[in-house]
This record gives sequence, C-alpha cells and structure tokens, in this order.
Amino acid sequence: MNLIFKLAWRNIWRNKKRSFITILSVLIAVILAIFTRSMQLGMYSNMIKNVVNTYTGFVQIHKKGYWDDQTINNSFSPDKNLVESIKSTKGVVDVIPRLQTFSLMSSGYTTKGVMIQGVDIDKEQILTDWKKRIIKGDFFGPNDKSIIISQGLAKYFKKEPGDTLVFVGQGYHGMTAAGKYTISGIINMKNPKLNNSIVFFPLKLAQSYCSAQDLVSQLVIAKDENTKTDRIIKVLNKKIDNSKYEIMPWEQMIPELKQAIAVDNIGGIIMIGIIYMIISFGILGTVLMMTEERIYELGVMLAVGTKKIKLMLILTLESILLSLTGVIAGIILVLPIVYYYHNHPILLSGTNGEAMKGYGFEPLMILSTDWHISLTHALIIFVISLIAAIYPIVKIYGLKPVDAMKEI
Repeated sequence: MNLIFKLAWRNIWRNKKRSFITILSVLIAVILAIFTRSMQLGMYSNMIKNVVNTYTGFVQIHKKGYWDDQTINNSFSPDKNLVESIKSTKGVVDVIPRLQTFSLMSSGYTTKGVMIQGVDIDKEQILTDWKKRIIKGDFFGPNDKSIIISQGLAKYFKKEPGDTLVFVGQGYHGMTAAGKYTISGIINMKNPKLNNSIVFFPLKLAQSYCSAQDLVSQLVIAKDENTKTDRIIKVLNKKIDNSKYEIMPWEQMIPELKQAIAVDNIGGIIMIGIIYMIISFGILGTVLMMTEERIYELGVMLAVGTKKIKLMLILTLESILLSLTGVIAGIILVLPIVYYYHNHPILLSGTNGEAMKGYGFEPLMILSTDWHISLTHALIIFVISLIAAIYPIVKIYGLKPVDAMKEI
C-alpha cells in the first residue's frame, strides 16, 4: 500500500501544471461554497437572534387563546408549581415572565402608539446582552419607576435619558391605565420595526400601570443552545394543562420569518449546486486527461505484469489526493476570512440594506462560524472525487496491453 501511495503522489507532480490547475479549481470551489453558505446561514442566524431573542424567545407559554387575541385581559397569574415544573425540564435554563400591552405615548403635541413590554431585567439578560444594546443612559432596577425606550422612539420624540413621557391606555378588565415616567435609558433593538415601537417597563411597574398585579401575558422559555426546541415542547406538553395554556415555538409565532428563510435558503442551495456542478466537471475533466494521456504507460505496466487492481488504486488515489489537497488549502484560506467577517459584520447599504430594513431586519452581513459548514463541503468534494475516479477504474478494467501500446 505504501508503494501505491508513493507512485500516486509522484504521478501527481510529474505534470505540475495540470495538477496545479486541478487543485486551484477545487480550492476556489471550496472557498466559494463555504463563504457563500457561511454568509447565508450567518444572516439567518442573525435574523433569528435579533427577532427571537429580543421579541418572542424560542418558546413561549401563555393563556389559551392569547396569541389570537393579544389583550391585557388574557393575562394570567403564573402558578409557582407550574414555573418550577418548567424549570426542571432538561434543557430549560430559566423561565422569563413578561407583561405586554399597547398604549399611547405622548410628549407635548406628539403622540404615538407603542408596545409596552414589562420585563424582569435580570432574567432578560439570559436572552439578550442589554449592556451592548443600551446606547444612552442605564438600566432600571426591578423596583424603579423609570423606563427604557427604543432608539427610534427617542429620535421621534426627541428625548434623552432624564426626560419624561406620558402614557395612556386600557388596563386589566377595563381599568384606565395612565402614568408619567422618566426615561432611564435608550436601547438599540437591532431591528428597525422594534426600534420604532417598543418601550420597556420594569415588570412590577407595568403590572401597576395596567392594574394587573402579579399577572403576566407570557412566560418565555430560555433554553440551552444545544437543546432542540421540539424536544422541550414535547416534554412541556406532558407537564402543563393544555386546556388552560398553550405552548408555541418561535416558528409558529413568527411564521413569516421561517418562510422567508426557507425561500431564501432554496436559492442558496441552488447556487451551491451550480458551483458543485462546475467543480464536478472540472475534476472529471482532469481525471479524463490523466487517464487518456497515460494509456500507453498503463498498457506497458500491464504488459510487464502489474495487476489491474493496483493500477485502479493508483489512479483513484491520485484523484483523491488532488481533491483533498485543494479542499484542505481552501479551508485554510477561507476560515480566517469567515472569522473576520463574523467578528466584523458588513453593514449593507443601498437597495439591499433598505430591503432588509423593510422586512424588519438589521442590515448586516454576518458570517456563520459553524464548523458543520466546512465539514459538509469537504465531504461533498471527497464524494465527487470518488465518483470521478470511477472512469479510470472502468477504463483500466477493459484495457488490453497490446491495444493500449498501439495508440502512440
């Protein structure tokens, strides 16, 4: 086997130009494939992170019927046993309570409808690093009477931390909700739609504002990154009373996001498919040249007693070595680029940037560093190489030494 490997390696470098072209074609294909998929999957991940972590969470539990009629009247008082039962589920990190309602926010002659989110700021840190989101001012404490407003609203109302805003809305079961609160901080939600519509209250202050003491509209499940959402939902469905509560994954709460990703992903897969069609023909063409130009050589080797199986192994190994060299070189070259643009996202401008903002997404191109991407495309190239190696095997199998030596 060692002799076969040496012969295959030497045969590769006998024609350096041909081998270099083959390796380069594989290298470029690997770079394009990994970069393209990393960019695409990274953008999907960023979309989900922006919307899911800051808005719905990956899994929610709320009162039966709440999602179809999202009013303060469909809030509920979370039972301690229910919360502890949820927390004890494998893969669940914590249970985060929220109280959501809608009100008018005004200052002077300026008024706008906003979504109020009553939050436990300490628990929300599990989902989102608020320290990176606060651009002015600071957090509020659980017992504070101050609020945090989104960046778009601050700009719309021309407000700064320390200024006050007036809120008027409907509280629990028809109670009047009204209050005047000081801004403690301004937050960038990384999502254009949320940036123009959301205000955060301390949970206790939101409950007091709505006359909804101890009530919440939703329980957000903070899960471990390695735990699948489907598994948690399956376990929780056995633990909670489905006649009182409903469990919803983010895909059900934001179906338009799931559909947008699915449609765009099809285009990405088609593009990668085209790249691999090109590389497949490139590898196959090289294998054809390697085989046909060496027919006389192969005939001589057969004539002196070399077994066909050994020749098949040598040519197959040559094809695999060329491909693997290109794959390894491509991965080594592309990974630093992927990691750089993962840590330094590209801000999209112009038509593309505006289109993403229009869909409510942050206009950033962030590359994914998921190692599965590199592994998947390396394996695809390896399989293509094995398929291309079928040609020399078939050629050698039917080769007759006398006929082969007549061709030159």
